[in-house]
Amino acid sequence: MQQHLDPVTVAIYALSPLLGQIAAEFAGPYAVIILGSTLGAAWALGRRDPDTKISAVIYFARLIGTAILIAWGLAAILSHYTGLQSNWLLAPVAMLIGGIGDDWPRVGRWLLTRIGRIFERRTDSGSKS
Repeated sequence: MQQHLDPVTVAIYALSPLLGQIAAEFAGPYAVIILGSTLGAAWALGRRDPDTKISAVIYFARLIGTAILIAWGLAAILSHYTGLQSNWLLAPVAMLIGGIGDDWPRVGRWLLTRIGRIFERRTDSGSKS
């Protein structure tokens, strides 16, 4: 008998006694996303100004909600390019989403800059100094 110890399978097994097998199969992946994004959000909350920590519950809810909506997609994309199973990528992706916190605009600008550089190299349209 082969054991599967990826985070999603473990969450399904842990939730089965509480929810039943069928419901646990749906809830397990989201439990992993919520746990990962909560851990990431805790790291991001530590970077925030202490005066804004009163709104920590709203901050956590926003980051966890973001992770719930996009973690599956990002894990699937990474799985396609890395060859790793998405069940193994789900927790780190959710943690990364939560850990980025309020720095998403900066990450977006960085990503657009990188894509622009790749485009310039491929089209040889960069500035020639």
